[in-house]
Amino acid sequence: MFARISTVLPALLVTAVTGLLLTQVATGSEDGQGGTRGKGFIEVNATDDLLPGPPTGEVYCSEGVIDMTNPLLPMCPPGASLEVRGATGMSRMYADDPRVTGLLTYVSNASFDADYFTGPVWGSWMLEVEACDGVWEGTWSGHRTFVPGQWNPVDAFMPPGFGFEGVWISKFELRGDAEGDCVDRLRMKGIEIITTLTPMPVPYEVLNAILGPLCEPVGCLPEGVSTSKILGPWRN
Repeated sequence: MFARISTVLPALLVTAVTGLLLTQVATGSEDGQGGTRGKGFIEVNATDDLLPGPPTGEVYCSEGVIDMTNPLLPMCPPGASLEVRGATGMSRMYADDPRVTGLLTYVSNASFDADYFTGPVWGSWMLEVEACDGVWEGTWSGHRTFVPGQWNPVDAFMPPGFGFEGVWISKFELRGDAEGDCVDRLRMKGIEIITTLTPMPVPYEVLNAILGPLCEPVGCLPEGVSTSKILGPWRN
């Protein structure tokens, strides 16, 4: 499906990503009010802003040799799947509960259909809490889907007829446990949805560096939104 555009986007991902600086300042939620309290849990809403950084992990085809001429659109032989293992990245979580606001480190794995770049995704995550000396750790798993007919701002930078004409949406469940200070012995379970704009998922800031003013005029928005329930003992 996307083979025809493999030479349209420049193969500058590695150079662009390596040259980016992580300029986001750790601010987080300061209202201290937390999320919405339920019976035995607190519901927390958050945004997940993926941070640009050097590519990591392993990308390969289940059969044959991968073509990485365009890192945003790796190509596999017919019938092979695109496999991703141990791709590590970072993001900023901003939540309506300060116990779920901080710097997130995640490890991603995937097994994608090499034509549509969809399939199961899974991995692990660790959140360093800003409000106190606490840490969340957990796992996540779900599925990535291509949704045609959705507006994709990248298409504005493509020649007519060569756009993606859709976006990729990953929906996954996450679970975690916390330790330390204000989050000690708490548990979390929730759902996150992440929207990406290219076959290989990358932060919007990366595309902005490659293509131009993709995020103008308001800046790049967070790629992910999540709703979670915090369960366990409460501490004042």
